[in-house]
Amino acid sequence: MSTVSEHSLNGALRPGGVLNILSREAIGLLGQYVAVGMIYGLLPALVYPVYIQYMNFNGYQAASYTSIVNICWSFKIFMGVLTDCFPLFGFKRKPYMVLGWCIALICICCMTFSTFPAPYVGRPLSSLSHDTIAMLRGGNLSELNATARVHVNVQASSQAGYWIILSTICSFGYMLADVAADAMVVEYAQREPILVRGRLQSIIYGTRFASSVVPQLIAGICMNSFEYGGNFDWSITPNAAFGMLVVPCLLAIYCALFLVVEERDVRPVFSAYMGRLWRLLELRVVWQICLFRFCSNVFFSFEATAIPSMKSAWANVQPLTNSIFGVLNTALMAAAIFACGQWGLNLNWRHAIAVATIAIAAIDSTVLLSVTWHVTRSPYFFMGRLLPKALPSAIRFAISSFCAVEIADIGNEGAVNSLITTIVNLATPFSTVVYKLVDSYFDVSVANLATDSVSVRWQVTYVLLISLGMKLFSLVFLGLLPPQKAALQWLKKRGGYNRGAAWGIVIGFSTALLFAIVSSVMALFPSTACYRIAGGSGEAIVRNGVAICGWVDSTGTLTTSHND
Repeated sequence: MSTVSEHSLNGALRPGGVLNILSREAIGLLGQYVAVGMIYGLLPALVYPVYIQYMNFNGYQAASYTSIVNICWSFKIFMGVLTDCFPLFGFKRKPYMVLGWCIALICICCMTFSTFPAPYVGRPLSSLSHDTIAMLRGGNLSELNATARVHVNVQASSQAGYWIILSTICSFGYMLADVAADAMVVEYAQREPILVRGRLQSIIYGTRFASSVVPQLIAGICMNSFEYGGNFDWSITPNAAFGMLVVPCLLAIYCALFLVVEERDVRPVFSAYMGRLWRLLELRVVWQICLFRFCSNVFFSFEATAIPSMKSAWANVQPLTNSIFGVLNTALMAAAIFACGQWGLNLNWRHAIAVATIAIAAIDSTVLLSVTWHVTRSPYFFMGRLLPKALPSAIRFAISSFCAVEIADIGNEGAVNSLITTIVNLATPFSTVVYKLVDSYFDVSVANLATDSVSVRWQVTYVLLISLGMKLFSLVFLGLLPPQKAALQWLKKRGGYNRGAAWGIVIGFSTALLFAIVSSVMALFPSTACYRIAGGSGEAIVRNGVAICGWVDSTGTLTTSHND
């Protein structure tokens, strides 16, 4: 029996056989995801100890940091086209892995050896009470004398731009390497029989999440002194945290050069490639999956800007506690992805997502409202809500990667995988922009939460209920998702074409990307952070009698009438 007949009978999408996970090429590929997981684990782990505590970011500023550092993932499709169409030295994937890791390594070295700004609240003020510290973080320095005020760096949040820009460029670098590796994973996954297709992806992505546990542990244990909101009498500097990423970058470069196996390929004709890609966009299966992924995740990712502030002002979560629960969440996420590859490859996707989403809404509503109304403000109770989220997050992530494998054709693996996952990645910053805009009309800033008044509790309740309602509304779009791989393949073959839908994908994608970038960048700078489109309050910000954000009318009166 021929190879083609064999892979036709067992449901594989291309010949070649299942990849041996202990082979040299598999280990080289896994090395890429270990490094991705390390960076992917550290940068988000710094949000609470470094940016919210050390730099005293507001909730909307912290959300903007996360959004702009992750915005590079919304450009994956362009990197996918790059790796598909423009081989370097005859190779489509390996050179881009090396290039991406070199970019990331340069940025990491710059962050490691540049002097980091002083903390918002210096260690000499560690004897102050929790309530006084909360007042300081809200901008009220009236309790301090002139000597003590020297240890408050009121400019801390405005000095973070350099580090955020380098973190963003670093993310672009390792994202380029990740896109090239993802394309190879699609090629290998399509060699698997239909009954076990997705198992390799589960191992690969489970490894990625498992490796991110290490930097999260280091961030929590070694960044738990007073400056970071903790109570240890020692800590490492942010520079040291960035420096720990040098080794995994070097490891990934070695794996790409000497372990990853790739055959030389010819450069495709770009016009012909784009024609095939456009034809693919016209397929019903593509635009339907894209529509589901975007709409569902926009609503599912709708959070409340009050939550980061609740963590510090009400639940008094210390970096160590935050990191422990973050590590547990990540470990459960990795375990859930491994479990999907072992036992969940043939689950009904619709049923799994529906049950998981409803469970998340129930858990979040119970915990967050209990903390808001002071039923309990235990940091462990507050952070415990993260753990049940691991399973639905793993399911959504796995389904996204499974869909990409089923849709991709030979030669466009990078672009198709990037398109399907980019839609999800773009939904998160777009959702962040929208919920920051909505929440800017409520009094849920750090200063408001520091008062802990009944009116503020109601304001927080409103934004939490809006967030929970949006998550449940995401289930409306489940009908667009095929229930399993076989149904998706049927839709690809018989679903037909729609040119208007293809244009809708392009226009909608471009608009959402531009909107998310502009709003996220505006939130980073004091001169534009007050605008509602950036997630600000819509009110002018005044320092020392000078408006640093907002408009001044002809009479000299501060106004924000132009903010929207």
